[in-house]
Amino acid sequence: MTMMRSTIAPTQRVNVAGAPHDVFARLVRLVRADIAVLQGLTWRRVAYTFLVAAAFAVYTATSRWLYLRYGPEPQAVGIAAYFLTPRWGWLSSFIVHSCVFCSQMLAVSVADNLRVPRIPRVAALTIALVIGTAVGAALIVFCETNRVANFQTNSARFNWIMTWALLYGAIMELIYFKRRRDGELAAALHEATLRGVELQRRTLESQLQVLQAQIEPQFLFNTLQRVGELYQHDSASADQMLDSLIVYLRAALPQMRTKSSTLGQEVQLAQAYLNIERIRRQGQLDFEFDVPERLASATFPPMVLLPLIEALSASCASNGKDDHEVLFAKAHADTETLEVTLTNRARTRVGTDACENIRGRLVALYGDRGTLVVDSAVAEGVVATLRLRYAAT
Repeated sequence: MTMMRSTIAPTQRVNVAGAPHDVFARLVRLVRADIAVLQGLTWRRVAYTFLVAAAFAVYTATSRWLYLRYGPEPQAVGIAAYFLTPRWGWLSSFIVHSCVFCSQMLAVSVADNLRVPRIPRVAALTIALVIGTAVGAALIVFCETNRVANFQTNSARFNWIMTWALLYGAIMELIYFKRRRDGELAAALHEATLRGVELQRRTLESQLQVLQAQIEPQFLFNTLQRVGELYQHDSASADQMLDSLIVYLRAALPQMRTKSSTLGQEVQLAQAYLNIERIRRQGQLDFEFDVPERLASATFPPMVLLPLIEALSASCASNGKDDHEVLFAKAHADTETLEVTLTNRARTRVGTDACENIRGRLVALYGDRGTLVVDSAVAEGVVATLRLRYAAT
């Protein structure tokens, strides 16, 4: 006999305690929700509407008082007492203008956000302005029905409100949308400017990468070529130079692709390179760096100082001369400008291509705040002055 076991599904429990919490959460989401049809209806716009209504109320009440006081049939009406009259006073006029202008503002805001496809936007705003004015005028006439029960009088009152409210409301809405359109155009222009700046920054970074690709292989290949030349007649010095080159590359390669460096780091790399050159030149090269300690942390572009030193020594291997060279570097800065001066006291031919590459990098990085001036017609030899914006890290 087969035993049948029945399974009874467990009773589902309803979390009654959590129901009020869910209702409260929905109410909070409803309050915080952005109502699409009222987008743009800010508290500032509401405040401006009431301020305009108050101004119109003062103007209307003052005009009526002047007419009663100095019109065809002058009446001895005090301005303070008149402003407080329930029928034509300032408060009554303020309520009338507020009802009409707020009704117009609400209707136009809804029409502005609906965006009906087959109705032009100007037509939709015009229809909304008429509807809002009619609603406001009807509300005012309905509230005054207890005092004025004549249909003809109410109709005339309604037509009069419609006339002046449409005129003034159209002017106010035109001013509002004109200002809003100007704001949207200004925001779009600002966004386009930001996109242009970002595009320019990416373009400059690409140019820097191209310039670095031109500088780095040239420096490395020239150094390796000098090591190979030295192996032909002095293998011991070549081994020493190769060891120095390895030490240099270990320090230099991690920084070659960076977009920023410091003056102290670049000076260290330049000194390592010049130590290699001193071995190759058999002591026919001396160098000295005068860099204050406070400027060692100054921001400095990578692969600028060393190619500039190499450019100032371009003639040593090409003209067959074995002149003794003395390189002197000095750095100083004021509050805005960092200046590095390189002096080669031997008569050398300056590498113009390398200098142009360096100028291109300086312009890309600093604009008109980065310059390189090379003067070979001075008694000291060749002087290169590098100026850029001073910034301490």
